[in-house]
Amino acid sequence: MSKKYHIREKRFLSSDRDERDYVIAVVEDAREKHISRGHVDECTDISLHVGDWRHEIELHFCIETVEDRENSLNKIRMLVQVIDSFRRAMEAEIEVINARAPKPRHDRVSSAVH
Repeated sequence: MSKKYHIREKRFLSSDRDERDYVIAVVEDAREKHISRGHVDECTDISLHVGDWRHEIELHFCIETVEDRENSLNKIRMLVQVIDSFRRAMEAEIEVINARAPKPRHDRVSSAVH
């Protein structure tokens, strides 16, 4: 029987396809796996891979016990929270930099004509 997935997706993080920045999200669908005595016979594949041109990280999420499941959900929720905070901080910094950036010369000239 072939494996089924809730998600098995790879996305490039840069608009430049020559860049190596990527994220891979994998959550195997274990509904059809054989379950005996409350335990899945083999480990369900749940992982998140993130890479750029120099570094790669791979996070695995264990869901064998109730404690493991709670810990894994907490881990991904915390990661999402931190990434969202990072995004907001980065947007704020870019806004500051954009406000300081001098306007291109042709924009200043055309606005002076009117």
